Amino acid sequence: MVDNFKVKIIGILFNPSTRRILVGKNKGDKNLSFLETDLKYNEELDVTLKKTAKEKTGYIIHNLGAVYARNKLKNKDTLQIYFLCEAIEGKEKLGKNVAELRWIKPKEVEKQLCENFPTRLKEYLLNLG
Repeated sequence: MVDNFKVKIIGILFNPSTRRILVGKNKGDKNLSFLETDLKYNEELDVTLKKTAKEKTGYIIHNLGAVYARNKLKNKDTLQIYFLCEAIEGKEKLGKNVAELRWIKPKEVEKQLCENFPTRLKEYLLNLG
């Protein structure tokens, strides 16, 4: 038997001039979230992250690198990898399945996303502000 797991790539889209993070809500979702997508076996991580950002937000992004990774104990078959990203060009535009985009302060992330982050990720986000 082969153990397989899903890889979810999560983009923390940060604007260094305003010190804010872009979060959004997909149609039908209750909560805001970071930019995220599932990585398929034959896809290149950076290409998939950039394509998802463009489709959901209208921005062309620069991936600054991985900042955190975790496996969810509730969903043992999922590995989440967080990347810090920066919008380098484009204009904000809701993607076809996106209901809302909102720029927030890093200290508001847990409250706005209705999620408690691991201590190291939380500290990283707070240091962006």
